[in-house]
Formats: sequence, C-alpha cells, structure tokens
Amino acid sequence: MPEFPLATMDRLIRKAGKVRVSRGAALELSAVLEAYATDLAKEAIKLAEHRGAKTINEVDVRAAASRIRA
Repeated sequence: MPEFPLATMDRLIRKAGKVRVSRGAALELSAVLEAYATDLAKEAIKLAEHRGAKTINEVDVRAAASRIRA
C-alpha cells in the first residue's frame, strides 16, 4: 500500500504536463518518492545528530536534500 495517495501522484504528474496518468505510473511515483523521502529522512537524522540535536529542523532537511542530490 503506497504511503502517498495515488490522486496526489496523479496530480503531480499532470501538473508537470497535460498528460493522462496510468495507475501504474502513479504507483511507481509513490514508490520512488517514498524511497527518496526515507533516504532524505535518514540523512537529516544524521545531520541533526552530528550537531547534537534531537529535533530535525528545516535546515537539516534542506542540507540532506543537497547531499543526496550531489
């Protein structure tokens, strides 16, 4: 069962271009985004721990996103 609603995935794809979206495409985008979000969260946790914090903040998430993209 996908974590992200399929209607949201459909809307995201259609927002990128006026296309029809199959259920399989929406499911796959959900799976890819879930994997990315999990990796991003793990990296943000490492960054927060490194600075001695117990709470992840927006700076941790932004820095984690930069590190994952690189």
